[in-house]
Amino acid sequence: MVSSEKTLVRSLQRGLQIINVVAAEGPIHAKLVARTVKLPLPTAYHLLRTLVHDDYLVRLDDGSYVLGESCRADAALVPGTRELQCVAGLN
Repeated sequence: MVSSEKTLVRSLQRGLQIINVVAAEGPIHAKLVARTVKLPLPTAYHLLRTLVHDDYLVRLDDGSYVLGESCRADAALVPGTRELQCVAGLN
């Protein structure tokens, strides 16, 4: 194990993996998120609930998840993404 790996926050890594999966595959249900990120379903639910609470994800009426306003706001801070958002209809 590399010494820098000792200081990594695994739950943060998992949360970011979930955001990436939802961005690529969404709308997506929790079971598929858990399977894709290789997490136990209860762990995936806890992380999804936290990401919804902080507006990084939105849980739709059918139980699937999509990116939330916090992800869109963060993406808008990255140079060059404003044009991509317009093309994708996210503005």
